[in-house]
This record gives sequence, structure tokens and C-alpha cells, in this order.
Amino acid sequence: MKFCLLIFFLISVSIDVYSQSDNSSDTVSNSSDTLKIDPLDSLKSQSDINGIINYTATDSAVFDFKTDKLYLYNNAEVTYQDLKLNSGIIIIDRETQILEAIGIPDTVDNKKIVQLPLMFQGETKYEGSILRYNFKSQQGTVSMGYSDAEIGYYFGEKIKKVNSEIYFIKNGIYTTSTNKEDPEYYFLSPEMKVITDDKIIAKSVFLYIEGVPVFWLPFAIFPDRGGRSSGLIPPTFGDDATYGQYLSKFGYFWAIDDYLDVNGLFSFFTKGRFDFSSRFRYALRYNFIGELNAGYSRIRLGDDNDFNKFTSDEYLLSLVHSQTINPSTQLNANLTFVSGQSYYDNSSNNLNQLLRQNIISNLTLSKFWEGTPFSLNLNYSRDQNLINGDIRENLPSVQFSNSTTFPFRDNNSTNINSGNFYEFISYSYNGNFQNRRTKLNFVNMFSRDTVVRDSRLGLAHNVNINFSPPSSNINITPFFNYTELWYTKSITKSFNPADSSVVTNDIEGFKPVRFFNTGISVNTKLVGIFNPGIFNVTGIRHTITPSVSYSYRPDFSSPSFGYYGSYLNQNGVETKYSFFEKEIFGGAPLGEEQSVNFNLNNLFEMKLRENDSVENKFKLFEINAGTGYNFAADSLKLSELRANFNTQIGQILNIGGSASFNFYKFDPVKRSRVNIYLWDSEKRIADLTSFNINASTSYNFEFSNRASEIDSAKGRLPEVEYYIPFTGTINYNYSEFKFDPTNVFRSSNLSGNLQLNLTKNWKLTFTAAYDILNKQINAPYITAYRDLNSWEANFNWYPTGSFKGFRFEVRIKAPQLRDVKVTKQTSNRGVFGDF
Repeated sequence: MKFCLLIFFLISVSIDVYSQSDNSSDTVSNSSDTLKIDPLDSLKSQSDINGIINYTATDSAVFDFKTDKLYLYNNAEVTYQDLKLNSGIIIIDRETQILEAIGIPDTVDNKKIVQLPLMFQGETKYEGSILRYNFKSQQGTVSMGYSDAEIGYYFGEKIKKVNSEIYFIKNGIYTTSTNKEDPEYYFLSPEMKVITDDKIIAKSVFLYIEGVPVFWLPFAIFPDRGGRSSGLIPPTFGDDATYGQYLSKFGYFWAIDDYLDVNGLFSFFTKGRFDFSSRFRYALRYNFIGELNAGYSRIRLGDDNDFNKFTSDEYLLSLVHSQTINPSTQLNANLTFVSGQSYYDNSSNNLNQLLRQNIISNLTLSKFWEGTPFSLNLNYSRDQNLINGDIRENLPSVQFSNSTTFPFRDNNSTNINSGNFYEFISYSYNGNFQNRRTKLNFVNMFSRDTVVRDSRLGLAHNVNINFSPPSSNINITPFFNYTELWYTKSITKSFNPADSSVVTNDIEGFKPVRFFNTGISVNTKLVGIFNPGIFNVTGIRHTITPSVSYSYRPDFSSPSFGYYGSYLNQNGVETKYSFFEKEIFGGAPLGEEQSVNFNLNNLFEMKLRENDSVENKFKLFEINAGTGYNFAADSLKLSELRANFNTQIGQILNIGGSASFNFYKFDPVKRSRVNIYLWDSEKRIADLTSFNINASTSYNFEFSNRASEIDSAKGRLPEVEYYIPFTGTINYNYSEFKFDPTNVFRSSNLSGNLQLNLTKNWKLTFTAAYDILNKQINAPYITAYRDLNSWEANFNWYPTGSFKGFRFEVRIKAPQLRDVKVTKQTSNRGVFGDF
């Protein structure tokens, strides 16, 4: 913003000519004649001022030759360039070259002063009770003056202008409250220095809330411009049961320029703890945006000789980056490297972070070639298990794809459903190279922690060939899928009779693996439409999509292919294994396949007439089922029947689920299915092995006694009007898994959330889940928000569970002052983080 104490007139400018306009009395006209003679020229010759000032006044504009002063009375206005000054009385002393503006007594209440000086410079507004400005020294003062800031405003007992950029305020206050007469909070300082469009420096600052001093700072720096600005980040103070007294999150924010900023936060504890965190952000519009975060926590509890001494060094480093290199090339990164779960346990109250089990990182460069079927992805990925410390990463992963292409088709042809048969032959290719590294932690047979590191690389080629001739009713598509894998390692296994263990050895050397499957798929679509002739239903449509496919694959575990080996176990039974079972893409599939797969999809839709010209169509429900039969299998040839369904009842309720059925008998001794049909043994078709159903709804309603338009017109209004909107969701899920009928797992959960606005300023939210089978409430969470005009209050409460406790916080809403807050919490997890 621009703070100028020309505020009330101009900055280092001069007057060439006074021009006036009036709509008042003879006094104004006579004064106007007087102003037209030599005194104007003498003012011009004696003053450093030049320029044009326009003025008006409702009552009079009088020039007094004896005192050399111009008086403007009642609704006086003076304008110069982008400056505009309004006041009850404006006086310009030609001899001293001092401008003065004051208010006038109210005609009804003489003790009340009205038409106080009000000045606009551009879009900035200034107010005061008395304004003085000296054109010679180019300095001025404002008594009891207001000045708008980018957010909020400043007020001072006396404001003194030093130059066009700097002025001082005596007994000044700053606030963002909208109530200037009685602000609910303000910062008070006996001395303030204002540097326009930059900052306000205040000495000995008190924060007052509702007129009561809350805390004191020896100095403070407030931003006096929009956007980001550099400055100190105020800390919080407290006492932690474990780490002692603390000063938390004290630091500095540095707005480097419009594209870069960085902060640093420090936390100090009296009982051997120190924390540091930093965030660096960067952005260039239409090109890239990102941020880098770092954190470190050092804990030293107890002395060296203490038996319960605790030491910890935890760290976190993360990068988020998104960049458009060109229209066909993108770079995206979301990387996090953390020492372990202890970092979050020691430094956060955020429930999502505390319950997090894995950190997954990705860095991807993607490229496609416009007008071609080619695309390329370069990727780095990392999966860190925070529970056991296992790390799996691919460095790098390279994928090259050639999407479906018709090599024999005339690209200039406009009719894709005609042509020679070979024009309907298509192929696609996908190449995938990966270099995988793993770090696995486990406890060995001697109860010692063991770390196993391994690295594997491989290249997979997948080629799919299809023939899809056009058909009006039945689609017949032969297919051939070929896979070739290239590895630099393989394994061998042998049985060690000394300890009855199986020894696995890595064999170095290039090894290829090749396998394929081929077959044919057939599908069609049947549609039935009927009109029930009820309500506004104009039609119900039933679409049946049956499909059948046959697939053949030879047994690649046959010795002739050389992909499998065997050894005799402790019982003398030959055990077959794949030489490539530890490799990235695995090995060739085991066993011959000659399978037929069936699938049937049913879709029901309904059309409703809204009016004579509008009809709406929506889905009633959909059910899909499928199974298969492998002629080449030695047992259990018929696969499970799998089905899923979903429906939507208007905009009210969504229901979906799935189920699976097994046709074979379960042997409780072998604890597996045996090759006996249930129909043959028990005259039952199938066992239900899994079932899941989910129902969800969202709601939006209100409790209100607002009068209707008719009642309002008749004057029947409620004595106390209320309006309370309710919004939220409810979700129910039931799951049942019994692949082993003697060991059934069931879960039944009801969850939901509710948000209601008791008033315009009060918002309440309730979130909870109920385990119906175990009869317990899981993770209930209650929040309350109160808008306090320029402040806001948040209350967060976990009433039960490992993280039970509450957090209450009151803070200023203005973005520049959001670190000014008062916090109280009962969580035993320390000062860090939010619920």
C-alpha cells in the first residue's frame, strides 16, 4: 500500500493554479472574484509549489487577504492528480504554505465532530481528526489518524511524515478488525516506523484482546504490502512432560522473489532435544512448480551412565515437482525419504501420518510422439515399509509402448469397416526394463536381526496380435500373445539332508524366457425394450452381453523348454521349481492350459419422462458373472463363479457388491478343495466363499422455521427464526470370507460424518465408525469451528483411542498473521502437529 502524508493533499508537488467550482452562496462568488487577482501570482512566486488544485465547498470558499489564507467550509473537497481530500473545513495558509483539515460540529449534537478528514490516494484510504501538511518541508502530521493496509488498518495518536516513503506513528495500533470504534483485538506500540510498500517496525508491542493485554514482545515487524513478505516466525512456548520446557517452531520466512521462498523452523527443549525443519518453494507459471522439505530431530534423554538413556536421530527429506517441458513431455516427482516411523511418532500429531505404513515415492519422465503410436516412460520408484524397514526400489524403470496399430490398413480410408481381411490385423508392443533393488529385514534362526540386500534386473517384451473383422451381430476375435523375458541371473535349488533345508544359489549369466498363449474370443449383444405403462416410465431397456473365449497355452514346465528344475525333498518326493522365480517378471507359467471362459453381463436401464420434451435415462442395476473350465488341468478344472453387481437409487443410495462360489468339496483334513463336486457329494451346487456389499448415501437437509412467501405477505413471521443446514455421508460395509469353511472371517462396519451450521459462524463436524460385530466405536473425531470476525477458533477432539485428546486453538484469520495464535492441547504427543 502507499502510505503518504500528502495523504491529505500531495507529495512534494506544487500548485500553479487554483480552480474552483461552487454551488453555494454569494460569499463563495465574492471570494472567487478576490482569488482571481495578484495574490495568486504572489503565491506562485513565493512558493516551490506548482500544479493545479481543484476545490469545492458546500457553504463557502473564502480567501482572507489579511491572513493570506483560503478557507473551504462544509463538505470541502480538494483534488490533485490521484489525490482526493474531503473534510468539513480545509484551510490553506499561503504565507506558511501549510494545509490544515479538520471536522465540524454536528448540527444536532455540538459535542460530536463530523466530516473528519478523509483522503484517497489511488485506491488507498486515509482518515484522521486533524491533518496538517507543510509544503516547504514536505512533512505533515495527522492526529488520531487511520490508514488502510493491504489487510486491516493502522491508527495513531499522531502520524508524522518524514518523506514520501517514511513516517512515524505515536501510540499506534494495528488490527484487522472491521470494528474501528471498538476492535476486538489490536497490536499497540508507542513508536511505529512505517516504510511504505514494505514493512512497519514497532517497538515494545502489546497484543490486546477485548481490551485486555495478552502478551508483550520487545519488537515486531508487520508486512505493509500484499503477497509474501520476509519476516520472523513467532514461536510457541510450553512445557512437555518428556522433554521439558520448550520454544517451538521459531524461525524466519524469506520471500526471495516472486518465484522463490524458503523458511527455517527451530525447536529447543531443555531436556536434550533439538528439531529443525525447512521448506523451499519455487514456481514459474506455465513451466514448473515444486517444493523441497527437510526435517531433522535429535534426542538425547538421560546421562551416559543411565540405564534408560534414549538417543534418536531421525530425518525426513521430500520433493514434490511438476513440470511441463513441452506439450508432449512431462516431468513429475513425489519423493519422500524418511529414517523411519519414529520420525512421525516423535514429531507429529497428524493421524494420517501416525497410521501410515508405507512411503511410496515416484519420479517419472513421460514422453509421447504426436501423430505416432509411440510413448516412453522413465521412472524411479521406491516403497519403504515403515513398520519393518523393508525397502524396494526400481532404479530405473523404462517402459516403451506401441499402442494398437493396424499395419496393413490404408490410413487415408474413411470407412474403417470395409477393406481386405488383412487390414483388420492389429498388433501392440510393450517393452519394460527394470533394475530392482531390495533391502529386507528379518530375524534369523538364531534370533538375530538380519538384513538381506539383493538386486535384479530384467527386460520384458510383450507382443499382442489380434484379428477383428467387422461384424453387425457377433464379434469374433482371434488373438496371439507372446512374451519374451531377458535376465542376467537365474537360480538353482538343492535339498540339504543335514538340516533338511533347501539351498538356493544364484547363477550369473544371460538367460532368456519365452512363452505364449493363443485363442479366440466371441461376444455379442442382445437388447430387449419394453414399456410397463406405469407412472412416467417410457421404457425399460435390458442389455445382455455374453462372451466366450478359448485359450491355449502349452506346459512350459516341461523339461524340453528348460525353464524348470526339480529336487527330492525330505520325503523323497520330486519338487519342481522355476529357475526364474526370484526374477522381476517371474518365469514361464506352470502347467498346460486349454480353458474356456464364460462371462455374462446384464444391464438394466430406465427412461423417465420429465415433460413433453425432456426424457431422462438412468441405470437401474448391473450384474456381471463369469467362470471358466480348463480341459488340460488334472483336477479342479472348473474355476470359481465370480459375480459383481451395482445399482443406484436416484441420487439417494449407491449399492454395490461381489461374491464368489466354489463348486468343489472342501476337505477339512487337507484344508483344501478336492476334486469332488459338491453336487455329487452333498447335492449342493456351490459354496459361497466370499461376499461383500457396500451401501452409501449422502444427505443434505435443514431444520428451519423460515416463513414462506405467503406467510410473510400475511405478516405471520416466527418470533425467533432459525435455519440449520445438515450435510454428511453414511456408509455401510459387510464382508465375509470363507475359503476355508472352518475359518470364517466377517466384518461389518457403519461409518459416517455429519456437518451442521448452528449459526452463520458456528460449524460442527462429527466423524465416526462403528464395528457392529465387535460392538465398538472406531476413531471418533469431533471438530468445532467458530468465526470470531477477525479471529477464528478451532476445537479438535479424539474422545477415545491411542491418540485421544483435544486441541483448542484461537488465531487471527489474516494470512499474514496466522502465526499469532493461542493453543491448548491435552494430547500426550507433545507440541507438534495438528489433529
